[in-house]
Amino acid sequence: MPNVTEKVLRETESPDASAANVEKLISTDQSLASKVLRVVNSAYYGLPGQVSNLSQAIVILGMQQVRNMVLGVSAIGMMKAKTPRQIEQLRLFWLHSFGATAAATFFADAKKLSPKDKEIVFVAGLLHDIGKLFLFSNFTQTYDQVTGYAATKNVSEEEAESFLLGMNHAEIAAEMAQMWKLPENICKLLKSHEGDFEGSSDPVLYVLHLADYATKYLYSGTEAQFAPGYQQEAFDWLGFDEAKMAELFEHVATKVEDASTLFGMVSPAA
Repeated sequence: MPNVTEKVLRETESPDASAANVEKLISTDQSLASKVLRVVNSAYYGLPGQVSNLSQAIVILGMQQVRNMVLGVSAIGMMKAKTPRQIEQLRLFWLHSFGATAAATFFADAKKLSPKDKEIVFVAGLLHDIGKLFLFSNFTQTYDQVTGYAATKNVSEEEAESFLLGMNHAEIAAEMAQMWKLPENICKLLKSHEGDFEGSSDPVLYVLHLADYATKYLYSGTEAQFAPGYQQEAFDWLGFDEAKMAELFEHVATKVEDASTLFGMVSPAA
């Protein structure tokens, strides 16, 4: 993780965190600062052209939201796409990640989770599939074998990953998060978000899991629906009727459309 991002994370985790210090840290990396401002001024946040500096961004969105943005932009920027296909996969990953954060926030509001839990699911939504992106970016041919095996054997990609690689992308994401010194609760969420939950009934884990499965259709281009393989216990806990589900997918579709313009702003080449 870039040095400035680590410093921002440490500052925002401190009980004496200062918005002025966060602004000063981000400002030391002009590329990062400009990307954060582009994102803040996008339709995704509903503030097109309204934020002129980092201080204003922190006042409007809050220090934690800006921290989350720095983390997401930095993580995406670490994966260097080398071919048109990798660039397209990076774009799909970006859309899926922002779709998942939109769905997670929607679920968290509906279930009245605490502000702290909402912050956690936002970060976890952005990063939950970072292990998959790492595998595809660095071991493209190997990961092609994984997806081919999953299709041939009619098993999930997670099962294929575990069988062929010895660990799945969720476990890899957790390892990466630990290396980045992210909070332990986020590392655990990344590791467990695919299920099985092994008796856990953590609402935050349920929210992340359902948000992921509600937006997996972005990879296949099928209609908006929960992808096969979600944990029924999480869906039962959610308790959404058909009307609420329709509201969810409309919300996510709008957010994904807004986020689609962000890729060119924050991709490694931007």
